[in-house]
Amino acid sequence: MTTDDDSTPAADHAVALVLGAYLRYLRIRRGWKQKDAGLALGCSVSTVSRLEQGVVFTRRHARALVRRHYGVSKGCARAVDHLLSVTNVATQVGDIGPGWHDRLAVCEQQATAVVTYSATVIPAPLRIPAYEQALVLAGASAYSAPDRVPRRIAEGQVYSLLLDSSVLERPVGGPRVMTQQLDHLLRLSWKGRIAILVVPTGAGAPAGDAFLSRLTLHGNWLYVRESLGVVYAPGVPALSARDRLFDAVLSAALTVDQSHQQLVRAREHWRAQEQSDDIPPTAP
Repeated sequence: MTTDDDSTPAADHAVALVLGAYLRYLRIRRGWKQKDAGLALGCSVSTVSRLEQGVVFTRRHARALVRRHYGVSKGCARAVDHLLSVTNVATQVGDIGPGWHDRLAVCEQQATAVVTYSATVIPAPLRIPAYEQALVLAGASAYSAPDRVPRRIAEGQVYSLLLDSSVLERPVGGPRVMTQQLDHLLRLSWKGRIAILVVPTGAGAPAGDAFLSRLTLHGNWLYVRESLGVVYAPGVPALSARDRLFDAVLSAALTVDQSHQQLVRAREHWRAQEQSDDIPPTAP
């Protein structure tokens, strides 16, 4: 499998980007420099660098690093084999095997820019622990585990959130957790870490993908559709429908100022609800 020309099949390109990011993470976790990986593979540092950027990709190199050098579990190695077995006619690839959370997390962390549309809950990189825990208890998230790669905003990353207004009304964890979660989003916005646009539920935004992200990895767009696993697709003309979805959501979104006001109103609503819950009942 190689990705050094425009004839590369779509799914191959997505696999190259995902596994390139994953191999870089595994190398750093092992404490190796790129020259160490080059010595193990019998190739140049330049080849290792291009491998980790998804510019050039071979099954032989990926399998050798995963199986013999980077100490991943057998389950994760089989999941990587599944990704490497993608057919040339595929336009997207699913990753539901062991370690899919980590592979998604490292792609998010290594992306220079992220645009996420969510019609269900706050995206994982933006959640406070209490909000995440409430989703876990409700069975809506299986991500939290101490041995998993954390999902967070990387330093210097440009993060844009397109958030359906219904998410602001959904009482995940109750009023106190919602107040804290919205406080967190507002602080990130005030610090310039993220840009938030609220999309009114009744504005006619497409309902197809409830959770869709577009990551910029090494100058390439990588689309991510997350549910009980993840589906990756590259940003190529054949998949421009996903661009049209983002365009439709953007056209339906409120302005930056209107979105900020909506977030503040939602936070104050949950804060008032929290204070009301804390008031002891009056004796008859």
